[in-house]
Amino acid sequence: EVVTSGRLLRDALDGLLYVLRNPTIRGLGLTMTSLNLGGGVLTIVIPIIVLERAGASPAFVGIAWALAGATGMASALTFGRLDSRGRERSWLVWATLGSAGSMALLLLNQSLALLLLAMAIYGLMTGPGDIALFTLRQRRTDPAWMGRAFAVSASFNFAGFPIGSAISGGLAEQSLEVAIAIGVVACLVAGLFAWWQIPRERPAATAEL
Repeated sequence: EVVTSGRLLRDALDGLLYVLRNPTIRGLGLTMTSLNLGGGVLTIVIPIIVLERAGASPAFVGIAWALAGATGMASALTFGRLDSRGRERSWLVWATLGSAGSMALLLLNQSLALLLLAMAIYGLMTGPGDIALFTLRQRRTDPAWMGRAFAVSASFNFAGFPIGSAISGGLAEQSLEVAIAIGVVACLVAGLFAWWQIPRERPAATAEL
């Protein structure tokens, strides 16, 4: 059964309130928004490193992101075969810390070899992170609210990308290292949210509604 008032705007508002009142989905939102803020930083700094610092061709930007996609696919297939029940929270924490570490490599130097290593590690972290996100969110959402809860949650999570890009876009011109450092901090904050805000166990049914 679907919980509905029969009015579009009221249902949309109720979906937003459900997400804010659901401890798990709220914690996931804070975690993924912060993590995606770091991803938004990468979308700005990677082309700058490749084109301006390393003097490589634009094709290398695509190669770097393709490598992250390939390693992400490999890690998703690997972790997807494992039983994630009771482990999602720890997977998210490690994925965020791993993402922070991959970006921190770019603070050492901006060579193409280190850039590829950083992107490979960043991609590897997306596998367990995405699996933990989707499985935990589905397990702890009332089926009657899934459509609206997932829509609001996904929009909440993605908000970090444009914010990260906007911040780093303004800073990269002055200091690329500062922009990268903000991405690292954002990923570390995401790990803190995952550990602090996401309940270890499913709260009582009334707390999730």
